[in-house]
Amino acid sequence: MTSRATHRHAIESAAVRAHLQLVAWTVLPLYYVFGSLDVLTPYDALAAGQTGPHSIAGSGAPYLLVPTTRCRTFDSTFGPRRRPPVASDAA
Repeated sequence: MTSRATHRHAIESAAVRAHLQLVAWTVLPLYYVFGSLDVLTPYDALAAGQTGPHSIAGSGAPYLLVPTTRCRTFDSTFGPRRRPPVASDAA
């Protein structure tokens, strides 16, 4: 979830810890991609995030707040989108 007012992404702390363990166990990359196409890894979230204030609304689970300025762009992480060839391009 992303706050437009504070420009920070919120990620549940337990999810980040679980994903760090999954990455270590499987040696596969894991990425969080937000609606704005900002990209973070679990390690990025842990390193750049600050513990958010406790809330009684919702699940009440602890979470990390990560500034959007600490994120990578989608294209810089995964490369630019490639268009599939179109028949008119061949002519």
